Amino acid sequence: MATRISAGKAGGGFSARAVSTLILTMVIVVALLIPVGATVQVVLASQLDDRSPTQAIVMLDPGRVWGDPQAARVARVEHAATLYREGVAPVVMVTGPPRTHAATRAALWVEGVPPADVITFDTGADTVGPLSVVASVMSDLNWSSATIVTDPAHAARVQATAGGLGIDARVSPTDRGSNVSLTSDYVGREVAALLRHHAFTRWTLPNIVETVPAR
Repeated sequence: MATRISAGKAGGGFSARAVSTLILTMVIVVALLIPVGATVQVVLASQLDDRSPTQAIVMLDPGRVWGDPQAARVARVEHAATLYREGVAPVVMVTGPPRTHAATRAALWVEGVPPADVITFDTGADTVGPLSVVASVMSDLNWSSATIVTDPAHAARVQATAGGLGIDARVSPTDRGSNVSLTSDYVGREVAALLRHHAFTRWTLPNIVETVPAR
């Protein structure tokens, strides 16, 4: 008499329950790895300080920072001026509301940046809006590369956003002030924002800056 072999036991197949369990396990693993990967990206980017030559230094407005905006502004001014004095780029682009421009220009002048080499833009204090304005101006000037000054934890999202707009972005985070510490709150906030960027924002960003040779 022929011996019957049930599928899924000796025949090498898998039951529907086994397959569904495997799929569920893979989904859970991926769901856990994605925020871990974003956290690693935030931490690693915060440690990078790229001072290779570019066409412009972009100082983002600290209006929505996690901490003291004024302390962050002072730190960004000093850092942008240091990059300028080191010859990283010949101009400093400043974003933010008009009410902050005069004080920022004056502070940069004190730090050695002539007013003629400072360009200000009337923008909001988020990440996408100001970088979109910067990208449009860079495109008009046939510029493609920029060194962006921001807080360490913000560096990963800034680089991802600028890259999505077509900017050859180098990030040089501040190294002093109240927002240089990678606190769990600040990192958690930036990880959530970076995940939102990768899931939604990146697909809506226009490629504004065409790749052109750096000058």
